[in-house]
Amino acid sequence: MCGICGLYSYGDASSGADGLSEPADGHLLGAMTDSLAHRGPDDAGHYVSRGLGLGFRRLSIIDVEGGHQPIHNEDGTVWVVFNGEIYNFRELRRELEAKGHVFRTRTDTEVIVHGYEEWGDDCVLRFNGMFAFAVWDGRARRLLLARDHFGVKPLYYHDDGRRLRWSSELKALLLDPAVPREVDTDALDLYLTFRFVPSPRTLFAGIKKLAPGHRLVADGSGVRVERYWQPHPRTETRLTESEYVELLRTRLQAAVERQMVSDVPIGALLSGGIDSAVVVAIMSRVSEAPVRTFSVGFTDGGPLNELADARATARLFGTEHHEVALASQDFVDGLSHAIECLEEPISSTAPLSLYLLCRRVREHVKVVLTGQGADEPFGGYVRYLGERYGALYRHLPEGLRHHLVEPLAGMLPRQERAKRAARSMGGSDVTARFADAYAVFPQGLKARLWRADRRPAAHDRLARDAVDYWRHGVEDLDPLLQMGYVDSRLSLADDYLIYGDKMAMASSVEARVPFLDLELMATAEGLPPRLRIRGLRRKYLYKKVVARWLPPEVIARPKRSFEAPTDRWFRGDLAPFVRRALLSPDSACPQYFDAGVVARLLDRHISGREDYRRQLFNLLVFELWHRKFVTRTEVPEAPDAPRPSPARSRA
Repeated sequence: MCGICGLYSYGDASSGADGLSEPADGHLLGAMTDSLAHRGPDDAGHYVSRGLGLGFRRLSIIDVEGGHQPIHNEDGTVWVVFNGEIYNFRELRRELEAKGHVFRTRTDTEVIVHGYEEWGDDCVLRFNGMFAFAVWDGRARRLLLARDHFGVKPLYYHDDGRRLRWSSELKALLLDPAVPREVDTDALDLYLTFRFVPSPRTLFAGIKKLAPGHRLVADGSGVRVERYWQPHPRTETRLTESEYVELLRTRLQAAVERQMVSDVPIGALLSGGIDSAVVVAIMSRVSEAPVRTFSVGFTDGGPLNELADARATARLFGTEHHEVALASQDFVDGLSHAIECLEEPISSTAPLSLYLLCRRVREHVKVVLTGQGADEPFGGYVRYLGERYGALYRHLPEGLRHHLVEPLAGMLPRQERAKRAARSMGGSDVTARFADAYAVFPQGLKARLWRADRRPAAHDRLARDAVDYWRHGVEDLDPLLQMGYVDSRLSLADDYLIYGDKMAMASSVEARVPFLDLELMATAEGLPPRLRIRGLRRKYLYKKVVARWLPPEVIARPKRSFEAPTDRWFRGDLAPFVRRALLSPDSACPQYFDAGVVARLLDRHISGREDYRRQLFNLLVFELWHRKFVTRTEVPEAPDAPRPSPARSRA
């Protein structure tokens, strides 16, 4: 796990006899590389050629002594900087050595160099892992950038038509004065819908992120981005239910064991749910020492608090367990810094919780396995029930739905999820249903929120376009399978995995995601609807799979979201802070949004008449992000909130 960055003046690639004329800006490259030190505190490296510069920071995990980057091939004509892990690198190395390639290190990084020599740009199709890398081919004077299949590792870039800049994090790009700090209002509209900005956009105009399963090639003819991986999930119709269970058990165990490969100590993030629990269970079976586990919760979280359940799981498997408990003041104190580390606004409280947890993790291990990625293919989210059975609702007489059910749902006080379900389930348009299921601000409220002079011209179709991009090619599947497929490439990649990477790496911790193993996902994404949801039971088949490792009482636990109790906080301790942040004379929100609409959202939420926690937190995160990255102004001071007990570790 590392940080990478670079510069390439491809616009000059045909102007000199050797293909490049201008030297790379070594000072800027050094500053960009230094800005990523938290991602790689163990080592640094550069490769500079005329017009080309590669920068690298290393967190040493595999071949600690011999893995210095950039790494090159035998004759020094191909160079790579790489962030991530290739879990099948040993098999690939044996194959490449049999073809005559000579390796100098034991790292997985070197497999990319020789893999590119052997298979060209399609080497990415051979890698089972999480990665973002840059390969410089000095012979062809071309650059290849790639992001892994599901987008576990981020990669940002800015292209001005002559020079390409890229990095693992936005802050490195923003060091270049030529990169503007301007808000892309189309991206802001998407953020108001999804709570994150889908690839390839970012909230910065002109800065893009490479989408999952995509690669970029830059050479003298320009910059081209293409999708290299577009699988079509295939249901194994010949398999019985029990055969499916055994196949998934085999692949899940293999995935966890593959991702335990490390030359440094590893641990696991443990929530109260079954996904992280089964990862810990498998790790405990194959580990010689007790697994180190780490959990976070809230001192005043009520039913949101998972610490007790996580503690019970830890006892079950005899782990060396550590806890961090947070109060509302911890939330206030850490939110602005978490947004700075996150760099892209994501209006979930989970990133802050994860950031504070990973600071504790780093005291014990460099690598943790997580349970992220199981809900999408196996049917874990509540919205999947709506998609599974929404056709029954849509068969109700239209007049009954439009004039009775939906108005009644709209009248329910503080039932935001029920209102969203009624909106999304009723439509016959699959794309619209998916977008409505996400919507933080439904289309009507979002249109009222925008100032008329700032509202994007295409605001009514931006979210549809984002969903349609990932639906393309799988429209023939059952809508439930389509939703899981889209989620795995949209919200998983640009929400959960983005903050998983940024918050862990802010503390120099590598977070691995066994459920996104390519062999496991190839089977899981083909599961038919009847094996994902049975009756009202979500993750039907998956729960049978994990029964090999988990007792019934763990499997039966209700799913809880990894969220802070913002509803209560925004009506109590934090209400003055939120109001000052959003509606002060120097606030960013009134520059884009109708201040009267924002004030009404606050008033109705504080009064308890409506539940606008998602909308208010969405605006609050944007406000703090804008102050941090665009105007670079101070965040309003927050009042001291009660702190029942300090954040603590429990061993």
